[in-house]
Amino acid sequence: MQGPSARAVLRIGACVLIAAGLAGAWEWLAGQAPGTPLYIGMLPAPIERLRGDAFDYGTLLLIAALLLGERHLPRRVHVGLALGAALLLLSGLYAALAGMPGVQLSDLRPDATWVFMGKLLGRGLLALGLADIGWRVLRRPA
Repeated sequence: MQGPSARAVLRIGACVLIAAGLAGAWEWLAGQAPGTPLYIGMLPAPIERLRGDAFDYGTLLLIAALLLGERHLPRRVHVGLALGAALLLLSGLYAALAGMPGVQLSDLRPDATWVFMGKLLGRGLLALGLADIGWRVLRRPA
């Protein structure tokens, strides 16, 4: 049986996995050869990074929701997970649309630093939330 906290984490994870599926379709389109009818003229690598991040964190959130069971999470953990997921997805989406990897702190493009910081902050918030869930699961029995 799942409690309200687990259902909230499950919703966040499902949204992130839906974003991964959409990014996967977008990646497929970006990988089409020039001259073919489905060619969209975008770099597939930043889209692949978005898809990979969304899939990885979405899967971790689903696993965390399953492990959580009836345990209660404070509101700050829910907000941190939702904000982290949003930051990760939005910065990855911007990077994919702009054709940049978004993994370098210093770049010739002025917006690269902001994209990097958004991805880093999103990952950090997700990692803190998942670590909090892990700590609660290991510390207290259901």
